[in-house]
Amino acid sequence: MKVLKKIKQRIGLSTKQGLICPPGQPLEFHPVHGDNVLLTKGNTIAERVESFCKAVVFTHRPVRVNEKIFIRFITKSDQWSGSIRFGFSAVDPRSMAGQLPKYACPDLTNRPGFWAKALSEKFADKDSVMYYYVTNGGDVVFGVNGEDKGVFFSGVDTRRQLWGLVDVYGNSNVIELVDPRRSLNNMLSQQQQKPVYNHTLERPVAANQQSYNSYNNNSGLRRSESCGRITPCSVNANSNTQQSNSSYYGSRRLARAAFHRGCVGQHVTLNNNGTVASRLDTEFCHGYVFLDSLLQPGESVVIRVLETESTYVGSLTFGLTSADPAARNMTAGSLPEDSELLLQRPEYWVLSKDVIPAPYAGDELCFTLGLDGAVLCSINNGPDRVLFHSDISIPTRPFIDIYGVPLKIQLLGVAPAINNTPNLKKSSHTPSLNRKSIRSNNGVAPRPKSCIITDPHSLPCSVNSSLDISHDSAGGSSGLTSSNDCVICYEQDVDCVLYSCGHMCMCFTCAVQQFNSSGECPLCRATIRDVIRTYRA
Repeated sequence: MKVLKKIKQRIGLSTKQGLICPPGQPLEFHPVHGDNVLLTKGNTIAERVESFCKAVVFTHRPVRVNEKIFIRFITKSDQWSGSIRFGFSAVDPRSMAGQLPKYACPDLTNRPGFWAKALSEKFADKDSVMYYYVTNGGDVVFGVNGEDKGVFFSGVDTRRQLWGLVDVYGNSNVIELVDPRRSLNNMLSQQQQKPVYNHTLERPVAANQQSYNSYNNNSGLRRSESCGRITPCSVNANSNTQQSNSSYYGSRRLARAAFHRGCVGQHVTLNNNGTVASRLDTEFCHGYVFLDSLLQPGESVVIRVLETESTYVGSLTFGLTSADPAARNMTAGSLPEDSELLLQRPEYWVLSKDVIPAPYAGDELCFTLGLDGAVLCSINNGPDRVLFHSDISIPTRPFIDIYGVPLKIQLLGVAPAINNTPNLKKSSHTPSLNRKSIRSNNGVAPRPKSCIITDPHSLPCSVNSSLDISHDSAGGSSGLTSSNDCVICYEQDVDCVLYSCGHMCMCFTCAVQQFNSSGECPLCRATIRDVIRTYRA
């Protein structure tokens, strides 16, 4: 019998103090509530009649594990900021009659037996319906309009009876407890028929269409910004580099790049091809991402802001580091909440916070590592400004902290140094490189600044230093290998160079296959960003 009583208490069927909680009973608000709350419609609607606080409400009965609490936002005020706080209480609301504080957070959450967190304003639009529930493990999961958004917070003690807790705070001044069996399907059908507006294009977009920022990650398609059609990405036949889909830097030839999967922030997820990084919209920090390869002087990284959340403060952090994301000491848990604390780590770090003060969806940023070590930032093809200076003698890779307002960014690509250094001219002669001399300490070969040049001795000193032109006794340049055969098929001659490592070890056909499969150089395992055909005089 004792075991049965515990089970009943666990699932909300306890008859303690005369409280009977049938499993199918629709939820209502408890008669004990904040001073500024007015309950109507059979205690299913809670309205905050004045001010912005003193509006804590509870469910009239304990909820069961995995039982969803549905809340509809009936009206939205423009006089206040912020939105509801919701969670659970292990304390019977009747014991708090006349003693409720102004706020759920932090007044109640600082006490034992209360768990709650603020909802982002973007989920609290008029007529939208959110739901939340607690799992057996104590995780609180929430969703909006029938779509799960993920774990909101954790640590709820599910061994105790739990009442739903909501603070009708800020601009969400009227909410309703919804019985999903009666009205959720009707609400969802009406929601799907309403047009949503793309603020970047200032025109309506159907709810089931992709927006200006969306694209197909797997099919190699992109959206034509002029007419909204899906078209294949253009690819240069000789270089295998996707032409830029940048709105502001379309004239630059962007080589393919991706974020490193070895280490990302605790609240960041990457898409399938590693070009889009998204931070949880319920968190504001731990949004670190690293480029998958090093950045050489003269190269530029171009990113696009895809989504923002105006309720947060702060913006993107951009920096350079010698740290290897694949190293054992580079874990998500080892990265600090404040990016400035990275400077205390043993690796080389240099950074600038809030590089774009007020980001909007569609903004594009171009970060350039100059030949003198100056790191420049351009926003939407505007004028460059110096963020900081970096030691170019140390191999570094870019990193970004998606902090505050930005929620999602896209890596558009890396502009090779040939686009940024006009003194480098193409020619029909390709210098031979000494593989031993160009391999860096961490095993990733730094890339030459031009794969086809006229005279290597005419290059700037910072570029020429990465090329070691060795000559044989006859005065001619020695080859990279003793044989000119492709290391893959051993049938064709080597007739291309890999960007960015600079190795010449494959025929063009095998190099393209390698580029499209593993995407790594077979000699040094550096990421292949481009395959460039070479021609002998």
